Amino acid sequence: MRVIISDASDDSGQAFGYTWRAMRGTLLPVILLVCGLAGCGRAWNDPYPAEDRGRNILYTFFIERPKHLDPAQSYTSDEYDIIQQIYEPPFQYHYLKRPYELIPAAASGIPRPKFFDEGGRPVPEDSDHVAYSEYDIRIRPGILYQPHPAFAKDDKGQPLYLSLAESEIRSKYKLSDFPKTGTRELTAEDYVYEIKRLAHPRVVSPIYGHMSEYIVGLKELGEWLKRDNDALMAEHQKRRGASDRGYPWIDLRTYDISGVKVVDRYTYRVRIRGKYPQFVYWLAMPFFAPVPWEADRFYSQRGMNEGRNLTLDWYPVGTGAYMLSENDPNSRMVLQANPNFRGELYPSEGEPGDSAAGLLANAGKRVPFVERIVMSREKESVPLWNKFLQGYYDSAGIGSDNFDQAVRMNVEGDSALTPEMEARGIRLRTSVAPSTFYMAFNFNDAIVGGKDERTREHNRKLRQAVSIALDWEEYISIFANGRGLPGMGPLPPEIFGYREDAQGYNPVVYDWVDGKPRRKPVEAARKLLAEAGYPDGR
Repeated sequence: MRVIISDASDDSGQAFGYTWRAMRGTLLPVILLVCGLAGCGRAWNDPYPAEDRGRNILYTFFIERPKHLDPAQSYTSDEYDIIQQIYEPPFQYHYLKRPYELIPAAASGIPRPKFFDEGGRPVPEDSDHVAYSEYDIRIRPGILYQPHPAFAKDDKGQPLYLSLAESEIRSKYKLSDFPKTGTRELTAEDYVYEIKRLAHPRVVSPIYGHMSEYIVGLKELGEWLKRDNDALMAEHQKRRGASDRGYPWIDLRTYDISGVKVVDRYTYRVRIRGKYPQFVYWLAMPFFAPVPWEADRFYSQRGMNEGRNLTLDWYPVGTGAYMLSENDPNSRMVLQANPNFRGELYPSEGEPGDSAAGLLANAGKRVPFVERIVMSREKESVPLWNKFLQGYYDSAGIGSDNFDQAVRMNVEGDSALTPEMEARGIRLRTSVAPSTFYMAFNFNDAIVGGKDERTREHNRKLRQAVSIALDWEEYISIFANGRGLPGMGPLPPEIFGYREDAQGYNPVVYDWVDGKPRRKPVEAARKLLAEAGYPDGR
């Protein structure tokens, strides 16, 4: 049985106090009643509906309010926790392998680029005359979009909801107000349409500036769309009045982009300036997920956004394993399994130890396993942890405030759950997050910088001395409860290129001793300071 007492800090907390005092005389009968209900197998204060018991539902949380669910705009981890379940970019990362390995998602394979010179002639990869790289991305046939009103059609095969009068939209406040839904097959054109959306002046994609330097024709398309959008808006406001803020739809299918082409129904080609091997990794992000023109047209109709939030930014449309069925970004988000999802198989291989840890127990089984994901917003870590212990959530990270309650460290520095947590049936899983935090020296500063030829060598030794004296091992032990690794360079663990051997450590700050790096003693820092011109290393 789970006994759950919610933490109240408003008037309900005061009412709880009064109720507690009033019930003191009847405490024993109350306890007997709870035990009796427990004996009947019924959790009287279960936070979730009785009809959900026994179903495969994941209860989890999010912290920051998602601002954008449009894949062309979204760029935060909290938003990605949601939209990466909905949208399918061409590529994804293997679930278990480390370093992270890029594998196909909606695409049928990882393409190898072809290289060309300025005249369009093929050249080898190691040529000094590579002007362009071309990627041909082929999509798996037979992938269907989630059910959505944008795809609904009448008996004659005509769209039902793509040409609605504003008066017909006034009574619509959520997607379920549109009784009919439909679907269609994913095509290469949907990926091209999304790349064009990166240049749309109303979308304001955070990667447009960067990608316009690489994707041939994207910058020119952005300028073209801006001119047309300004002219269209001026004409629209002239006809309807300056106070009218309607946004007439721009059909991106009518615009060409010189570096992005549809080859056939399931293949599209992207041309990149020069060599840019990082581009395939961009294709694993939602920025390059498909957006069907029907969804863009559906949400662009006049009246959809006015007080209704009927937008792509609020109700995504994808081909992924889940679809968003409830959106209350200040409180709760619910993802429901997409009945049209193509299905994937859980991986059959991973890293050494994955099998013993049970991570391959479901190898070869069809995913997703969870039929619904319920995400509740939690702004503070302490209530989040308490709710996890009470059974509100199926998983939770351990904050510094709760570390000692949940984890104990042995003399070797290994972490394990406390007996109290183990008795609750809680399991501890640890991993290294591929994140890097660092401090930097300002090279424009005369004391630590490196521009003055006369002091460059002295300042370099000063920087090295400071780097040795800043004991990151002690910082991690005190302020991060031992959870972290001192960086040896810009690449964090589990990213391709990171090395744990003697070739991968930082020889300026560390010595290689007994098969592992050991921070140089402070005496080494003092010696460097003395060589930098500071008497006695002070």
